[in-house]
Amino acid sequence: MTRNQIFAYASAAIYFAAGIIGFAVTGFTSEHHTKVLILAVNPMHNIVHLVLGAAWLGAAMMPSITRIANVVLGIGLLAAFVLGVSGALGFLNIHSIGEPDNYLHLVYGALSILVGWKLTDTARSVSPN
Repeated sequence: MTRNQIFAYASAAIYFAAGIIGFAVTGFTSEHHTKVLILAVNPMHNIVHLVLGAAWLGAAMMPSITRIANVVLGIGLLAAFVLGVSGALGFLNIHSIGEPDNYLHLVYGALSILVGWKLTDTARSVSPN
């Protein structure tokens, strides 16, 4: 398994967890806008997290595309940062430049691009202990 795959599997787990936890707080049909810790959530935002989790899981399972997927998904998160600070993501409960979600998107997007771009895809053996 490559380091890019490990990152993609971890990202899938993080985003699936965010979506599931978000739905536990908001429910599935409400227009309720709320926060989990300091992060804004609503049902549409939760769906976006589940879609990102599915994309990262699919990419992790196909080593030939994992690196590029990490870069592309990172670019998507950087785009979410730009849209968020511009106030264009109100439908996701991200309303302004001061929202912590924006900075999480910035950091995780940059990390994803860095991992996809800089880490080599040398397979690492994982020994069961």
